[in-house]
Amino acid sequence: MKHTLSLLAVVLLSASALTAADSGCSVGPSRFSLPESPSSMPVLLGLEPVRKDLKLSSLQEALLDSLRAEYKAKVGVTASAGLLDSKIASKCEADLKAWRVSYNKRALRILSPSQQTRLREIERQMLKGYFLNSPSEQKLLGLTPQQSKKAADITSYDRQQGSKIMADFHAGKISHFKKDIELHQLQSRTARSMMHLLTPAQQRQYLGLTGPKLKL
Repeated sequence: MKHTLSLLAVVLLSASALTAADSGCSVGPSRFSLPESPSSMPVLLGLEPVRKDLKLSSLQEALLDSLRAEYKAKVGVTASAGLLDSKIASKCEADLKAWRVSYNKRALRILSPSQQTRLREIERQMLKGYFLNSPSEQKLLGLTPQQSKKAADITSYDRQQGSKIMADFHAGKISHFKKDIELHQLQSRTARSMMHLLTPAQQRQYLGLTGPKLKL
């Protein structure tokens, strides 16, 4: 199950085509004043194990399917354009960030409050230490300014390396399979680095926030 969760996490982080360069403000459960997440809600909510766990209704699934198709079409075109033309890369990245916020909010409005809370637990299980990219998670765990600074440095390096991997893929230098492997390896290294920032007490607290195991 651990290996399958890792593969699902790769899908979750890579399906939006420019995840590492676009891992700024996203959206998590509504109880946060400015909720965010390094993952894509429309993509995450398209995974069958997640849908079963959340017990989505037929109407919720239909609404999320439509939203995910719209989101992926927009992001795919824009991400590719930004990677292939450096002159418009900044604008493309700004557009991607804005869409991520917008579509994550729209996806979460389809869920009930309890489903939103459970979704946050699932993200922690799937992304592990990588989810500590989220400022709200850092606040929840009470990271010190020094810890937050180190986390920001790790996140910056992760984005740079992720952007390079995606650029190599779109330039035809690496295959789709190789891209996923490299993203998974990068994600794993980032997750471990993030977890090493935590004190033993913070690590125990974080592991306690993952909830029941996602059934695959």
